[in-house]
Amino acid sequence: MLERSDDAAGRWIPPGQPAAVGAHVIRGGLVYLGRHLASPAGVEPALVNPDLPVAPARGLPADPGTGPHLAYHLLSPEARWAYLDWLAGGRRADVPAGLVLLFCFGLERRVLLDADHDPAVRGELPAITAEVRRLRARYGDGVPTLTRSLDNLLDLLDLFAPASGLPSDAGTMRVRVALARLAAASDPVPADLARTWVRHHPSLARRSAEVDCPTEFDKMFALRYHDRHGAGLVPPADVPGIRLRYQPASPGLATTLVCREDLPDVLAEPRCARALGSLVDSVAAALDPYRRWLARFPHGRDSVAAAALLPRELVDTGHGLLGALRVWAEQQLDGRPRAVIDAAGFWAFWSTAAPDRMARDEAAALLSVLALLDFGVEPDVRFGAPALTRGPAVLFRLGRPASDRPGAHFPAAAAIARCAAAIASAARPVDPQDPLGAAVLATAGDLAAALRLDPGEDLRLAARLGWLLTTRVEIDRLGRQTTMVTAAEREIAGHYLVTVALAADPAVGPATVAALTRVYRILALEPDLVFHRLHERSLGGAPDLPRPLPASQDSDGPVVVRVAEPVPTGYALPWAGDRARPAGVELDRAAITRKIAESRAAAALLTAIFDDEGDREHAPTATQSVAGGTDRIVGLDVAHSALLRALTARPSWTRDEFASIAAAHGVLPAGALDVLNEVAIDAVGAPVIEDGDTLAVDNDVFQELLA
Repeated sequence: MLERSDDAAGRWIPPGQPAAVGAHVIRGGLVYLGRHLASPAGVEPALVNPDLPVAPARGLPADPGTGPHLAYHLLSPEARWAYLDWLAGGRRADVPAGLVLLFCFGLERRVLLDADHDPAVRGELPAITAEVRRLRARYGDGVPTLTRSLDNLLDLLDLFAPASGLPSDAGTMRVRVALARLAAASDPVPADLARTWVRHHPSLARRSAEVDCPTEFDKMFALRYHDRHGAGLVPPADVPGIRLRYQPASPGLATTLVCREDLPDVLAEPRCARALGSLVDSVAAALDPYRRWLARFPHGRDSVAAAALLPRELVDTGHGLLGALRVWAEQQLDGRPRAVIDAAGFWAFWSTAAPDRMARDEAAALLSVLALLDFGVEPDVRFGAPALTRGPAVLFRLGRPASDRPGAHFPAAAAIARCAAAIASAARPVDPQDPLGAAVLATAGDLAAALRLDPGEDLRLAARLGWLLTTRVEIDRLGRQTTMVTAAEREIAGHYLVTVALAADPAVGPATVAALTRVYRILALEPDLVFHRLHERSLGGAPDLPRPLPASQDSDGPVVVRVAEPVPTGYALPWAGDRARPAGVELDRAAITRKIAESRAAAALLTAIFDDEGDREHAPTATQSVAGGTDRIVGLDVAHSALLRALTARPSWTRDEFASIAAAHGVLPAGALDVLNEVAIDAVGAPVIEDGDTLAVDNDVFQELLA
């Protein structure tokens, strides 16, 4: 039914009901229409009086402004025509901001004044809210006064609105109401609403990670929110209700205090605020390395390098280059726990500065990415090995838990594994993937148990040993590479290396025995024990293994170095007392043959030993094996570590100066220079002291040694 403007008294036209004003038909309603309507200001500014003259405007009329004198009865005839034309057209055309604000005056009156006596207002609130929200999207980014008035009106409407879903662009009041309803019902706050809660919290400033990595931040926030709070935080209901001091835009209305005591105002409640602040801080801190990397490389978001910096929860291993890397690694393993591969395959997924070798930081980043996929690689620079190069490497499944840094005893285990590789390869090269190599690798578990390695390091130790079997281990260099091994660890190594020798060379040929004896000397162990232990094992006796390191023992403290072995006190006589002597002696020809073979093997062994007598000078003393200190550099003893640190005080030294400093630290100059550079080349790939007219210290190499 079409409303006519024949009544003297003004009345409200409900939403959706048409009304005629002269030649204009306003089909959407939502206006006051009539000749008179009481107002605190005298004449209601929003009342559309049909008796007032209107005149068609040529073009867009002048803006009536947004000041206190804005009212329909004060508009010019042209402005009234434009206003009625805008209302009749569904309030969609371009009009001055003042006319849009004039329409909002009527909505404010309907909500603030009529709600006290007209029950129909509650049913109209959804339609009014939807129209104000549409006007905010259409006209709200131009004039600040109009924008502010529309936002304030939306807050008022949200406070009165019935419970409904919360859109992503919800205002602060709507968030406050949604939280209040959950608090009143003692229901948990879901993760998406908690995230919106953070956005609208007055004291939780936005972190850089929220701005630069919004998708990653939201996803990680939801994951950690569920980890910490399960179904969600339950906001407390014992807080005051929501109060809104509303300043109407209409000059015909006074400031109003709107109270909803049934809705607890929990938006800024301090207990929940602290919990949310702690969660936001943890998410921002976890994403900060990734955020800083993206600031440098904005186009690398989906790269494998970016995945290295993402928290593990966010790594998507099924797509992109990361998914391709996972598939490639699975193909290399082909269901096995580890496999020897060509490390050149990694260059298809990882960019490097050098074409054939990765820098230490490049290799560490790649290995971190592989760890996210539950794969490990040896050599691993993070565990004291050189950086990856194109060539043999061992890919293996990490298992869980898996650390990204070595435990307290892993460096010693790696040094002992290097000795094991030298002994295993003494007679012939050993392929870690054939049955003989598998037998050698199976011994790594015994060493890991005896040294009490951290969980998961037994898998890495087997992979390290497998990689060492593919390379050439120089026995002459083991003395410098085992300086960090303590006396207790050396005793464990002595028993373990006998097991390795038997696994690699069951016949225990002269080359294996010679290598084992040389390594015993290097480890400051009694060489004669080699023959005793090999003989005992060859007769089928159980190995007399030392006890594992105590779980709480400091490896530098007092230890049992060697368990006493039973020594016979005499010889058993073939007869005793007045027992009759046997008429004849039966000889065991098999035993005689075995003894002859053993004698020949011993003769060949002694020849090899005396040829290598000069190696004794390279064996470290017992004092060197237990020396240690907090300033020791990995691979160097205390004296050489102190010497290298002293040399870094200046960029270069004369040879006389170097000799004086070396003497002051108790080492020989020529040997010290070789020791420092060999350790640096092994660990970094470059010498730390450049040998020339003067000795130049490479500080970059020194810093890498400390890493």
